Amino acid sequence: MASDRAEHLIILNDACKGLLCRVHWMAKAATPACLESKELGQLLKTFKKSFPKISAKESEQVKGFEIFRAKAEVICQELEDWYKTIRDVVAFNDKAFKCLNAFAADVSALDWSNLHLMALFFELLSGIVKLQIALQKVPNKARNISSYIAALELVQGKKDDHLSFVLEYMKAAMANQEWKYEDRIWVTVGYLRDRSVHLLTLVRGVAKTLWRCIQKWSIASSFEKHRLFSILYDASRIVQPAQTGKYLELEYLNRFREWYQFALLVCPAALQEAEARFCLNKILALHFNVPVFRDVSFDLGKVWDKTFWEFKCGHKTQGTKFYLKTHRDLVFKEAYVKANDTALEHRALRRYLHKNLRQYVCLFTEIPGLAAPKFQLVLALMKLASEEIHWYFQHRHSTPFKHRKINWISNLSSDKTIVKLIEALVDICSLTLKFTPLVKEYFIEYIKEVDAPKVETELKKFFQYCAGKIPQDVQTTMMGLLKQARNATLKTSFTKVQLDFFRVTCWLSSRKTGIAFQTCAPVLAVFNELYTHFGNVLHTEQQLVENANIGSIIWYAEEFKEMVVNTLGSRSLYSSCMTLMHILGYVKYDLNLKYCPDEQQGLIKMTIRYGEMVMDEICKTILKNYISMGNFQAYLDKTIDINIQIQNLSHDKKKHAMVSQNIIPGSESIYGGDAYYNFQAQAQGLGLLLDAVRQVKQCQVFTVVFNTYDWLYEAMDKYIFQKIQAITIDNGSIRRPSQILRLVEREKRAMSYVEQHIPLNTSDLIRGNMLKHFTKTSAGLIGDNLVIDSKSSALIHKIGKFYWDILKSNVDFSPLNLVFKTKVHGKRAKDEVLAEEYTSHPELCALCRFVGPYGVKALQSIFLSNLANGIVQLKSVVAKNGVYLGQLDFVDMASWWGNVVKVTEKDEFLRSAIHVGRCLQFLSLLKTSQRAVQDDSIPFVSKVVHLVTKRIESDGKIKAGAQLCNVLIDSGVEDPKYNLGVRNVFKKVFDNKAVLSHFPKMFACLFISEIWKDTKYTPDSEGFSTGVESLITTIQTVIPALCETEKKTKEHLKDFVVLSAYALLHMNSKVESQDREMRGYHIPSMMTFMSKFMESCKGIMSMHVLEECLPFTLIRTKIIEIYEKMETAK
Repeated sequence: MASDRAEHLIILNDACKGLLCRVHWMAKAATPACLESKELGQLLKTFKKSFPKISAKESEQVKGFEIFRAKAEVICQELEDWYKTIRDVVAFNDKAFKCLNAFAADVSALDWSNLHLMALFFELLSGIVKLQIALQKVPNKARNISSYIAALELVQGKKDDHLSFVLEYMKAAMANQEWKYEDRIWVTVGYLRDRSVHLLTLVRGVAKTLWRCIQKWSIASSFEKHRLFSILYDASRIVQPAQTGKYLELEYLNRFREWYQFALLVCPAALQEAEARFCLNKILALHFNVPVFRDVSFDLGKVWDKTFWEFKCGHKTQGTKFYLKTHRDLVFKEAYVKANDTALEHRALRRYLHKNLRQYVCLFTEIPGLAAPKFQLVLALMKLASEEIHWYFQHRHSTPFKHRKINWISNLSSDKTIVKLIEALVDICSLTLKFTPLVKEYFIEYIKEVDAPKVETELKKFFQYCAGKIPQDVQTTMMGLLKQARNATLKTSFTKVQLDFFRVTCWLSSRKTGIAFQTCAPVLAVFNELYTHFGNVLHTEQQLVENANIGSIIWYAEEFKEMVVNTLGSRSLYSSCMTLMHILGYVKYDLNLKYCPDEQQGLIKMTIRYGEMVMDEICKTILKNYISMGNFQAYLDKTIDINIQIQNLSHDKKKHAMVSQNIIPGSESIYGGDAYYNFQAQAQGLGLLLDAVRQVKQCQVFTVVFNTYDWLYEAMDKYIFQKIQAITIDNGSIRRPSQILRLVEREKRAMSYVEQHIPLNTSDLIRGNMLKHFTKTSAGLIGDNLVIDSKSSALIHKIGKFYWDILKSNVDFSPLNLVFKTKVHGKRAKDEVLAEEYTSHPELCALCRFVGPYGVKALQSIFLSNLANGIVQLKSVVAKNGVYLGQLDFVDMASWWGNVVKVTEKDEFLRSAIHVGRCLQFLSLLKTSQRAVQDDSIPFVSKVVHLVTKRIESDGKIKAGAQLCNVLIDSGVEDPKYNLGVRNVFKKVFDNKAVLSHFPKMFACLFISEIWKDTKYTPDSEGFSTGVESLITTIQTVIPALCETEKKTKEHLKDFVVLSAYALLHMNSKVESQDREMRGYHIPSMMTFMSKFMESCKGIMSMHVLEECLPFTLIRTKIIEIYEKMETAK
């Protein structure tokens, strides 16, 4: 029955889609892992050469057969689906051609009145052709079939029962696999033509129907001419419902172009009709690369060329001989020479469709109620746009037949703005999906109020005219459709409507009804419209997604990547960047994925990988524009400084004349203000990117949700982390802290621009990355963990090492200015670092602001860790001289002097002690600066917290734990664990109490050294020429750190003072007696040193301790002597 054939067409079309999916997956799995072994190479070549003769026994002597035997079960498992796909294709071909032949013999005509039936027929016919072409493109067919059959024979002891059918098909349709692809495809076409002979009449009959449509809507200008989608020319058309028939015809336009070309390819005799030749001419002109499935396309130019030269039919004696080559120039050649014009026409069509899509997006946004009456129009517009997008990707890297002869311009097929059309398609699809409830309600009412009465009227006429010719079951089915129209709801079964519709349509189109097709045409037309409207109700979302077909773009992998590059490489396309993610989000709506689960899993992984790639590229582009904007901003800041300098020089004409005009910034300069315009352009581009990201906060790709804010935050976080390091380090050296702060502030200003577009807490970004660089964990805890990795790349370590190197260089400490100064001898080197530029109070305050409280704590840890090495040297010198230090007798001058002379390495000890003192002085300056910074932020906070802490500690209610330490550090108060850390450093080194008792003697012996011989006090800076003032800090830190009690500390400090005073008295007496040994020592400077030492010991020792041994009058006399010489020198 005709109704059964309609059901067969539906089932076979569905099966064809499934087989195409499986064949597409076959091409990717053409080389399974089980056959990749090199040991099987010789055996596989044998299988390929001997095909179609397959025998495992005859291959036993071939090298690698034993390995093949061992892998037989694995090979069967991996190639089973692969082989069965070919077997299913063979079975499908037989059933499909049987159904098509029976359908062609039964149906009287196909035209627009039975559009859906015509679409079913041509979709199946073209699907068969596509299936054979796709299978022909699969590599290694002969090898894999032979491998599977041989493995199956080894495992089961027999070959496949359907092998003979497969081999026959491979010979008839696939040809010898050693041939060139063009030769093999010609065999495939011949196979299809032999089996499509009975379809000729139906294919010829459709030519006139399709010619009218193809001719009318061939180029973009025809759409513009008929104002098909434009509603702005006539305001009354805005609210008018779209005409179903006209827009349904447009919806199927490109599909019929594609289907009819395949039909003519297998039924070339239909080209005897002039309309068929005209159709083919237009089709070939517009589509020189034919889509097969997904990313698989095929250039039929050579096949058509050979067809036009060789095809002939009819009988010469009967006068029906037809030579197709006589029409080659007018049909085929005339089509392919227009390839350049075709590319331009498609580009114009894309622009036209984009304009109209945007028009309807605006219309539906303002008036959502119009989405329902314009739904059929929107479906047609979306389908045309989708097919045009896929045409672009199919032809992007393809060339037409004889492209050199026609001077093909490859750039014409390039369109960087294709993403704009995709964006418009995504917008109209997502917007219309929101209004699907309105669409459903509208068409339910339309079916009840309009379609049902029309169907009832036409049926009454038809029943009256054809009384007695209509079978009762057909009449019942027609009335059933009418009843479903009258009672249409959202719960109506679309499957039942579909089956009833095609049963009725097939019967009305059948030759066996005895009723003329023209008589049935009105009934077919109303049923056709009714079925379309039922689809709009029951398959609303599915139709929108299928017509948009956005997700299929993912199959064009290289073209998709190229589109990503083009989109993010042009500022005008930045606003469309998130469309790339929308494409990936629509992949899950590909209904063909259900046919091949293995392919589905692979596609999910690939799509998610593309999503990660797209988000990475978007974030990189944002950062690129952000960095460029910052660079131009930096340039503008420099030019502002230059302008100020020029204004300062303007009063002096001579100096102003020496200023180069090239550096004058702004629009009045010779550059015309390019930097400012570039800055504006970069800021505009960055704003477009950020706005696009803001509008799409989340995008779901299958089960993975891409949070755009999180991706951008992570990218910005990585950039800021690296930027802080780049800001700090310049050409291997650390920038001045004040300069670093200026660069950080500039970065904050640039980040605020990002925050204006996206609600990202940029201050947290900068603060968080500073904590990553400068927290205590990056350098260890003071007093707890001082094991510092000297090779660490942490930024805080680099800063600490830089300052450590400064203090190790030739520097002096100025007690008056509280700054370290570099001793410059002669001309300053270009790359020489001046200590005063980094250790002044403003610079250290800037450093504290930059690294923060925990960064300061980390620097303390780094310095104390490095100090351990210097303290070890102190210990070694004291240990070496322990015998002589223990024998020092201050009663006998001769023995005392003799033992002092015997003490060695005094200068080395003094240098190490000075360096230790400098480091401790630097840490003290750093703490002072940190307290000042905190007090600037919150006045008196350090004093308040300090007082409160002291009160709590005195009450014994709280101990100096981690939480209290954090509060103190944040407030600028000294860390209670700092002194403990210092003590631990020294105690780990000086674990011998005997060494401790020698320290005061060792420090007293230092006066008899080469360094002290060159030391002189400079009243201007209140310092000493060799930096021995740092020795005071060393003594006052080392001795208390090593003593367990305050009493012991006082005793050892007193010993040092007494021993030093004794030494100075004897040295002074020797100087007065003009002893040669004392001639180089400057005793007044030594006296001044001891005076300053006692001043620094206030609260621990009083001045009378020194005065008991060294008269104050003598000290005063020596100090006055220094100042008198200074005044005399002036």
